[in-house]
Amino acid sequence: MLWALRYGIGIVALGWLVVQADWTEVFGTLSGMAPSAVAIVLGASVLGTVAQFWNWHVLLNRVQSTPFRAAAGVMLTVRFINHLTPSQAVGKSLAPAVLRQYTGYSWGTVVAVATLHTALFAVLYGLVAFVGLGVFASALSVGILLVIAASAGLYLTVGPLLFLAGTRLDGATTVAETIRERVPIERLPYAEALLAKAIGALPDIGEETADILTRLRRDPIAVGGYALGWTVALLVVPGVRVWILLSAAGVTFQSPVLLPLALVTAYAVTLLPITPGGIGVAEASATVVLTALGVPAAIAGPTILIDRFLGTYFPALIGWYPTMRLDPSWKSGE
Repeated sequence: MLWALRYGIGIVALGWLVVQADWTEVFGTLSGMAPSAVAIVLGASVLGTVAQFWNWHVLLNRVQSTPFRAAAGVMLTVRFINHLTPSQAVGKSLAPAVLRQYTGYSWGTVVAVATLHTALFAVLYGLVAFVGLGVFASALSVGILLVIAASAGLYLTVGPLLFLAGTRLDGATTVAETIRERVPIERLPYAEALLAKAIGALPDIGEETADILTRLRRDPIAVGGYALGWTVALLVVPGVRVWILLSAAGVTFQSPVLLPLALVTAYAVTLLPITPGGIGVAEASATVVLTALGVPAAIAGPTILIDRFLGTYFPALIGWYPTMRLDPSWKSGE
């Protein structure tokens, strides 16, 4: 029932955005965009997706030479799962088993890589979101400030805790069992078998995970490379994409430099388990933020929908294909 409610909230939020938009103006604007502008938007979107592949690859490659296509498969599969579950946390909790399937690496290695990936993402997102709240606080309502602050605070809580949990896995089995009991895992492709594999391996991976995680988080190439990919994927590309779309609609944002910061701040609500993958809620939050910052709501809504489709939903849809091609028996990497 709760599962259906969360999807319902997402659909209602998306419906609100669709209804309030001036689609005649939007379609007229898009059809009138210069080919060069369209090329930049699409090219930036491809670059952003590749940067997300890179975030997995740079961490894996510091442990063992890994094909880039394996990192791409991991990112697309995890993204697909994220949009079938109530929160990103569930999809990310399955990342070690996904990594194991694509790479065949030991459980200690894949848990360490997945933990560091999630921890770095959370810390970077939380820090940037709080900076954004400080910059835009005077323009936002108390309600949206509290919601975003709660999500950003959760990011900054989860990140450091993951660094600690990577070296102390005593309670990891209990956590995994709790996830399996409370989340309808059986509804996800292969997830039940995935989680069973992970739970069975947990008692033996603590020492290896701690060693690899400690080494990786002290590796400037791993951490710096990840931060670079995160900046391109979450700041530069969305900022360029939305700026071009707004410019095509004749809307001037107060400062192009601050636009990426505004988007990260607005999208921070995706961590809260309100709807699967933040569907609807993220778009509504970003529309409210852009509107508060001077963008007409009829333009802000469709612009955000296009940005989210190109940056989030389209890669998730593509992720269906590699997910369905995975070995259903999960025998690889035994």
